[in-house]
Amino acid sequence: MNLKKKYPGLLKEETPAKNTRWRVRVLGQKKRRITLSVDPDHPDFDEHYDAARGGRKLEAKAPVKSVRGTLDELCEKYCEALPKMVAAEKLTQDTLASRVRGLKQACEVTFKGRRMGALEVNLPKQAFVHILDSFEERTGAADTCLKALKAAYLWGEDRGFPEDSPVFRVKSPHVGKGGAKAWTEQDEAAFLAKHGRGSMARRWFFLSKNTAGRIEDIALLGPENIKLREGRAYLGWQPKKKGSKYVLVPLMQELAEELELGNWHEMTFILTDKGEPFASKNSLGNRIAKWVVQAGLKRKVEVEDKETGETKIEERAARSQHGIRKATAQELALSGANVYEIAARLSHSDFKSSAPYVQDVDRERLVETGFDRAQKARQARSVPRHENRGTLEGSSVSKSRVFDDKWQPVGESNPSFQVENLAS
Repeated sequence: MNLKKKYPGLLKEETPAKNTRWRVRVLGQKKRRITLSVDPDHPDFDEHYDAARGGRKLEAKAPVKSVRGTLDELCEKYCEALPKMVAAEKLTQDTLASRVRGLKQACEVTFKGRRMGALEVNLPKQAFVHILDSFEERTGAADTCLKALKAAYLWGEDRGFPEDSPVFRVKSPHVGKGGAKAWTEQDEAAFLAKHGRGSMARRWFFLSKNTAGRIEDIALLGPENIKLREGRAYLGWQPKKKGSKYVLVPLMQELAEELELGNWHEMTFILTDKGEPFASKNSLGNRIAKWVVQAGLKRKVEVEDKETGETKIEERAARSQHGIRKATAQELALSGANVYEIAARLSHSDFKSSAPYVQDVDRERLVETGFDRAQKARQARSVPRHENRGTLEGSSVSKSRVFDDKWQPVGESNPSFQVENLAS
């Protein structure tokens, strides 16, 4: 989330003591700034931000002491256990943050003037539905909250909290929009036409195409990830996502030609304008969006200006890093790859993540093979007519060969070539 766009006037500053503080410019008074008592992860952040924009400062509410047997107690104890799970590599820091945020939001929802967190932990199904309904159109946030609640209740089953809570039978209100758009051949051609040889944008594209990696991995790949085996170059790395398997893929010729031009850091291949590695996946994501828009791959989005209340049109990137992963998976499925091969290529830890890519392709194949089988059966049952229907004497009935030659997809080329200079 881009905080500056969602919260105009919000400033992130570092104090002399190296601590982070959040301040807001008062609307209509550019020189006046109010320091917030909470950070963006706090469930009351929107309330504090709106007050500061209006010139008022709110004080953070004192932490609510949990009462035994309440939802507050379950959430508090689960949140205390989360850092240990991260240390044991059972969870990521991002997952920890989303679960803490979701549980805080759930506990602060009110029902007839009472906080949900203050109610008995053995809540009925209607209570959880009420929590989700409080998010209104923000179904994505509601889904995050529901996942956090289910994780907390599952953890609590072995620690004296209710077993088989109705929360496990509550359906998420969130309906996905299909996620990232897969890049088409036309998209790729437009991008490469705009970003010529030697550009960082072109290098990013071929590195992403070669690896089908996630953005957090692309930001870290560098010369140390080049592996040589029997004279052939590979890219090998351990994805950051929990449960992912080690990936080793042959190096594409297009990528090797870009890397041979130099201008890469000893740690990473993808660099900022200052020649340094990107500080985070978010900063790289912002730069990718800029490259995509420059190539003309953009979409128009209606955005409400919080200062004026007016709706304006903004141009945003229509393609992303993840869209390259989706395109690669679709290419594999069309070439006949099964879920296991796609999972290996995309480092999926769960085959369920790979299944959607082959389902539609398999359905098309089944329709085609079923049609062909029915045609052959029909031909076997047919009886030849005895009379001549116009065939010239001395010649046989012609047979159509239109569908004899099947299209055979060509796999991505990965020729062998020497790149010892990159591995050294």
